Amino acid sequence: MKKVFLMAYARMNLGDDIFIKMLLDKYPYLDFYMKIKDHNFLKGLEQYNNLHIIIADDTDEELYKGEVEEYDAYVYIGGSIFIEGGKVYNLSPKFYDFVKRCKEKNILFCYMSSNYGPYQTQEYFELSKANFEVCTDICFRDKYSYNLFKEIENVRYAPDFGFGYDMEADEKIPNSIGISVINLEDRPELKEVSNHYEKFLIKNVEKYLNEGNKVYLYSFCKDEGDEILLDKIVAEFPGNPNLIEIKYDGDVDKFLNIYSKMEYMICARFHAMILSAIFRQNLLVMTYSQKTTNVIEDLELDVPIIDLKEVDENMILEKYDFKNVEEDKLQKIIEESKEQDRVFREKIL
Repeated sequence: MKKVFLMAYARMNLGDDIFIKMLLDKYPYLDFYMKIKDHNFLKGLEQYNNLHIIIADDTDEELYKGEVEEYDAYVYIGGSIFIEGGKVYNLSPKFYDFVKRCKEKNILFCYMSSNYGPYQTQEYFELSKANFEVCTDICFRDKYSYNLFKEIENVRYAPDFGFGYDMEADEKIPNSIGISVINLEDRPELKEVSNHYEKFLIKNVEKYLNEGNKVYLYSFCKDEGDEILLDKIVAEFPGNPNLIEIKYDGDVDKFLNIYSKMEYMICARFHAMILSAIFRQNLLVMTYSQKTTNVIEDLELDVPIIDLKEVDENMILEKYDFKNVEEDKLQKIIEESKEQDRVFREKIL
């Protein structure tokens, strides 16, 4: 079997774990290798025979220790992987040299389902451009990023890889409202509104409970503090049986089995929006970054949006404020999302 080195944000974050799971499911005839710091970060995917976990620092410095010929292909999948000064595998002169060596050895190096920025310096932008010119393929998930580099032959665009997640949605739970929460305390540009956001959630949860709804709070990533906010909200309603907390523990299908049953969803996490679309839910999106807004505009989703920077703690969301994505439009998006891994699929075969 061919060996593929897979780079992804392995921190038990639902969105990125969905990416990894999709690749493992779609390519059972490939052996995927991942370097991660903690075995627990991928414990929900350990049952896959084609996933091989290497315990090491998941940094680009660790990557350079091996020879590029050690693997038949390299795949880097993830959303915000091109943030200048980001904490994941990053664009540095050494990383560019590694990608360049792959090209010289005729070894695949593919980027999937990412968006570009934010960035501050022209130096970073030019290094990114040089990187994209030598990689085998890069498929952005938003048109803003694509348009920045569209003159490069191997730069492409397709909707987010997650739109292709294959899972039948169960029947909806009557009068169910789900809320994907996001901790703003560790996000410098949003920290000042975190208290308003928390009060807004508490007020709306109280309203929905008083009206006889079942409210489900969803934490997508413990490592990024989602559970801290979730626990604060639950503490405001001690012992209420109609307030249910759902914390992602690495088991993608178990989490999504419950998530798919929601009638209504308030989506703060980026992939909450995508999941709610493919599960045919009535949704409302709370945007915390331009990447979410860009995708909504690109796909013409026509769903209600609230900017988290402008959240009003007294704002009440009624059920008529929510909206689902038109079926014809959704089917088109799902089909187009298959383009994300097309070049990798064709070349690895």
